[in-house]
Amino acid sequence: MAVLDAAYNATIWLLYLMQSNGCEKNGLPMNVGDVIEHEMVLPSTKTEAWEALTTAEGLSGWWSESVEIDLRPGGAISFDMGGHGLHPARVEAVEPEQRFVMSWRLFQREEGADAVPELTSEVEFRLEDHPMGMLLKLREPGFAALPEALSAMTLYKNEFGWDDDALPRLRCYLKKGARVARQ
Repeated sequence: MAVLDAAYNATIWLLYLMQSNGCEKNGLPMNVGDVIEHEMVLPSTKTEAWEALTTAEGLSGWWSESVEIDLRPGGAISFDMGGHGLHPARVEAVEPEQRFVMSWRLFQREEGADAVPELTSEVEFRLEDHPMGMLLKLREPGFAALPEALSAMTLYKNEFGWDDDALPRLRCYLKKGARVARQ
């Protein structure tokens, strides 16, 4: 598994460097962004989208192998990401069928993460009515607070993960109404 993780990390880093604007220092971007933001229209009702974002069954249907969640501020969340291990998280805010915020250390397995044990990334999901279903607004800030090498890799992995992996699976899960396997 370590070989697969190393190959994955190398691939992500190469993709990041290929897409950089050439403003690098020691092979790392000089200016790392701080926020990932996505908007996506989901083919669902508000209740269906909310359940996909905030229940163990819903989150296990598109995000991870299995999930345990205590949906109240301060409540614990545990994501079983299969070969990528367990990722603990914490519920920060709950506004039923409108807003869900959680914090976690997605970068916990990256080199350099031990240097900043108190830092977490906060993920905010907002739902708004849209003529074609529900508009999901995702926001994940806080990457600039990480050490430079860790922030660049983590920002790119998270951006890639939301854009090319998790959010398309969420849309598919809501469209099909059935579990979508992780690749």
